[in-house]
Amino acid sequence: MGTKNNPKNRVKNVEKKKHNGKDVEPAYYYGVHAGHGKYMSAKYAGTTQLVAVEGKPIQWDELN
Repeated sequence: MGTKNNPKNRVKNVEKKKHNGKDVEPAYYYGVHAGHGKYMSAKYAGTTQLVAVEGKPIQWDELN
């Protein structure tokens, strides 16, 4: 029987978000100078390429 203080029991099963079948990670987007504002966006895992639709990065909360 485990306890709540065991670090192995604290791990959450986190499902990664995907866009077009590729894993994505959160990234801070500072687009004030482009008129987009600043927010958490998504980037493809292992790269610096932002996930964009029509030239504007997708907000992290908009991904399913």
